[in-house]
Order: sequence, then C-alpha cells, then structure tokens
Amino acid sequence: MRSRLLTSASTAAALLLALPAGAIAAHPGEPGIRPSRAPWGDVGEAADSPDCGAHFCVHWAAFGVDAPSLADRDGDGVPDYVERVLAVAENVRHVENEVLGWRAPFGDGTRGGEVDKTDIYLTELAGEQVFGYTATDPAQAEPGAAAPTSRSAYLVLDNDYSAFDYPGTKPGRDLKVTLAHEYDHVLQYGYDALDVERDPWFAESSAVWMEDQVYNDINDYLRYVRRWVGTGKRTGMWKRPLTQGSIKEYGSAVWNEWLTHHYGRPILREAWADAASAQPPGFGVAAYEAALQAAGGGTFGHEFTRFAADVAEWRTGIGFRESSLYPDMPRQGTLTLDGTRRTRHLNHTTFSLIAVPATEAGEVVVHVTAPEGVAAGLALVGRLGSETGGTTVQALAYREEGGELVARLPDPGRFQRITAVLVNADTQISGWDPSEEVWSYTGNDEPFEVTAETVG
Repeated sequence: MRSRLLTSASTAAALLLALPAGAIAAHPGEPGIRPSRAPWGDVGEAADSPDCGAHFCVHWAAFGVDAPSLADRDGDGVPDYVERVLAVAENVRHVENEVLGWRAPFGDGTRGGEVDKTDIYLTELAGEQVFGYTATDPAQAEPGAAAPTSRSAYLVLDNDYSAFDYPGTKPGRDLKVTLAHEYDHVLQYGYDALDVERDPWFAESSAVWMEDQVYNDINDYLRYVRRWVGTGKRTGMWKRPLTQGSIKEYGSAVWNEWLTHHYGRPILREAWADAASAQPPGFGVAAYEAALQAAGGGTFGHEFTRFAADVAEWRTGIGFRESSLYPDMPRQGTLTLDGTRRTRHLNHTTFSLIAVPATEAGEVVVHVTAPEGVAAGLALVGRLGSETGGTTVQALAYREEGGELVARLPDPGRFQRITAVLVNADTQISGWDPSEEVWSYTGNDEPFEVTAETVG
C-alpha cells in the first residue's frame, strides 16, 4: 500500500508543512490503516453506493463520521461530493492514460463495483494522518504461486478534505492532487507491484511528479521540494540518499522533473514499463537505467551527477521546468584556495554543495579523490548574474569506479557564485534485506577528499 502523507501547518500561508509524529507511508497491516474495501469498518455501505462512471466506481458509507456530506442538489440519490470525486477521477485518468500514455490499470474483475473499473472508497482519513492511500487485494495469485507482477488496486480518499482536518490546504486542490497521486500508484501496481513495494522512493517520487503533470497550476509538490532541500530547521537533508524510503522520497519528484526536462515525459512511463523485466526484480534504479539506455542516456550514476550539477544553480532554470519556484540549495561550507585537503563523507546517491571563492585568477581548479570502486562525480558550477535571471558555466567529471577527478573554471572572478559539487553516485547493492524491507546499498559513508587552488 502506498499513501500520500498528511501534513499540517500553523498558518494557511505556510507551504512547507510539518509531518506529525507517527505519520508514515502506510503498508498493509500497520496500525491505523485498514487495507480493506470497507474502510469505514462496521458501518454499512450507502444504499445507492457505488456510483459508477466510464472507468471508476465511487463507494461511500451510509452514515456516521465516514460518510460524506449527503447534499444532493439534483436529487438523484448520489451525494454531490461523490459526483465531484467521479468527475475529478475521469479527468485524472484522461491525462495519465490518454495524454501521457500510461498503460490502463490492471483489471480487478468483479471486485467492488462494475467489472474492471477502478474503485474509490470515501472515508474519514485525517485520523490516519494521510490524504489517501492505494491498496491491492489479497489472493491475486493461484494457491502456492508467487504474487503476480501486475496487480489490481483500489483507492481510499478522504470524504471531504475539510480545512479543519487538513489545515493550510484547500479541499478542492487536495482532492485533485491526491487523486492524481493515488491513481498513479494504481497504474504502477499494474506495471510492477514489486517495485511499488520494494522501492517506495521510485513509487512516491513518480506519483508526486504525476500530480504536477495533471494539475500544473496547483504546485502542491513544492512543499515536498522544500523538505527535500532542507530549509529552516530541516538541515542535513543532503545526507539522505535519493533512494532512501523517507519523507525525502516525496520531494525527489525533482529527479523526475529533471529527467523529463532532458528526455521528455515518456521517460518515466518507460521506466515503469521496464520495471518488471529489470534485474534485480523490484530495484527501481535498474528500471531507470533501462529507460535511460533506451533513450540514449548514460548510467544512473552519470545522470545523477549531471542532475546534482544542475541543482547547484537550479533557480536559473537550468535543467528544470519550474525551478524558479524552488528555494536556493544550501551550501555545506567553503573551500579555501590554498590546497588544504578536506574530507567529506557521502552516502550513496547524495551530493554536497561547497562554496568556492570567486577570486580573480587565471582559473580555479578543484581536485577530488573518491574511493576506488565507488561511482563518483565532481562539478564546478559558476553562476553569471542573479539566481533567477543568470546563466551558468559548468565543468563536470565522472568516473564509474572512483579515483581522481578534476574540474576547472577559467577566469573565476567573473562569477557571482562558484560551487563545487561532490557526488557519490554509487548504486551498488549487496541484495534485498527482507527483515528491514530495504535494498542494502554498499557505498555509504564514503570519504571524498577535496582540495581547491587557483592557477595563473
């Protein structure tokens, strides 16, 4: 089961929202989430439920806290809110399946409402600390057989998204982006359920990216981007790997924004289409690499290094569609230009931005020694002009097996800011850890030695 997390804010103006204690991405069987097609417990389903359209069936409770408002302006027995959910769902499906070309969801047969229509269940979700979640039905394989690659799934959404329960947000917008997000999980389950379950960062970063493709004017994903950056009290986010299943995975939609900026929106659809055949099974990095190779790109590590270099000055618009809306990335210290050696420890799929003085000289040179056998990158990024109106000059080095890396920028005094980008681009794993339910990455806490100097 995947979920879009509930966040809260003290004021309506706040875009960076604080995660309440205990709010997690829900999995079947965990307290607080009922992976059931009767999410309202013992309360019966309404007599006129479900209301089915061309592709969805919306279910609601007969009464109680889980029931939506029963206001029914046209007197057809179907609450107005239910009709609204159905209309939004059809728009979401149109964009995701028809405009973007994602494969139709795996049919659920006669489960729920009408045959092979995606079911949506409305309930009171604020107490679960999520906006919505997606779940698969049990027993989708023959007895004794392995769980199938493609599985049907259904959605559970809040019954009103009231401002009281979801402070700092707007009900109509919550419904739209949550439906776009959760329906993408339904499609993901149809492509490869194992990737959804084993690599939540792949699933969640894709679903948040999808929110903005369907509803570009809402930009709800920006609050997750601010978490990803680590503004205010949330420092140290740069230490958390891109591939780590944590709150950072939602803001990692920016990785998909970068990929689609360079390779087009089909690249993410193709990654999910490749997921079931990629090896090892359930490893999102392998799915990305297959799609990148087909698109003429480099390895995951090389593309991640290019991504990190663009992030350094992303507010100039380099590499990203809406990055003028993003906060500036924080720097982790400053290099001196006297050759003094510093060591920075980096986890896999992380990078560190270090300021470099923009002094008058012939050129500035940065040397990095990365651990042998660890995919590593180095970039020097100089910005000319302002954060949002300037341009950049980059020097980039990458080595799949680590070792010595060098980057140079001529005439450093011309830049308003220079940044050295140290990248641990490694994605090597020792295998799947079933007890922790995570991939075991090997390239963590790796020492990167860096020096800087001027020449001429």
